Amino acid sequence: MKCYCDKNCIKSKEEILDKIDTLYKPCPNCSKKTLKKAIPLKRQIKLEKIDENYKKCDQCGKRHIDIVMAHVLKIMIQNNQISSTASIRKVGTPLITPATNLEQLPYLPEKSLVIITTNCDKTTAEKISNEVPEIKAIIKGDTNITVGKLNENKQVESYTLLNGCDIRCDIQNTDIEPIILYKQQSKIHIEYPKPSSPKIEKLNKKLEKYQNPTVIDAMCGPGTLGIYALQKNASHVVFNDIYKESLDSLKTNLKINNIQKNTYEIYNENILELVENINMHFNIGIIDAFPNIETDEYVQSLEKICDEVIII
Repeated sequence: MKCYCDKNCIKSKEEILDKIDTLYKPCPNCSKKTLKKAIPLKRQIKLEKIDENYKKCDQCGKRHIDIVMAHVLKIMIQNNQISSTASIRKVGTPLITPATNLEQLPYLPEKSLVIITTNCDKTTAEKISNEVPEIKAIIKGDTNITVGKLNENKQVESYTLLNGCDIRCDIQNTDIEPIILYKQQSKIHIEYPKPSSPKIEKLNKKLEKYQNPTVIDAMCGPGTLGIYALQKNASHVVFNDIYKESLDSLKTNLKINNIQKNTYEIYNENILELVENINMHFNIGIIDAFPNIETDEYVQSLEKICDEVIII
């Protein structure tokens, strides 16, 4: 996975975890001002007051996410991309990077926020990126669409990167150690890190039945479940996904999470074809499909080469 901005967005696992505990916390000098999400912005702040220094902390340089969203909204209003009566809730979906489960709304450092929105053109996105220091990327997209999924025309759904660099990072905690997951957000579906992942918990119950199981992660995406299996007790994992962009993220994530090369293989095939061609048998097969995807055919196919198959 290649970073296209002028900074190295892909940090080591150690560097990310070393800073994450304090990254989004305010210092004693930070402004405590927040905004009402559903009330028009212009009823709460005079728009002309908002610039890159508005409510920015002189000590740590951070701003509350509400203020950052207000700055973005101001520019959208000025460029006639959204109603002048809009609230910050209408801006779009904010995604912090690196992302972890937080107990309170974050105070943002520079280049730590990616926004997915339907209310922006390329010119406005460029202006936002230039004037709002906390913004890392602006993506045009409808979050009701599942990115990476085939649509009715058999085309892969994706968003459009309008400006910035959309490589972002999620931190998923597990019972073993945190997993660092990089993804190009315009190409990969959104997943929010949770204090504990139901998917990982379900897989864990299966892994504990074996001493050193072999695993095939048949719809691996950026690699969360297969990486967890290797961290836990799997002796070998086959990662497979038909969507090449997922495998680009996977390769980065295997490296970042310090997974040994001799413990895994990567395939880019349809599950049905992979099962017919692979000359291996596995203890556990994993199917982690998009919502509303019929999986019966995939399960029946994986059962030919697996002791048991789980749908996650």
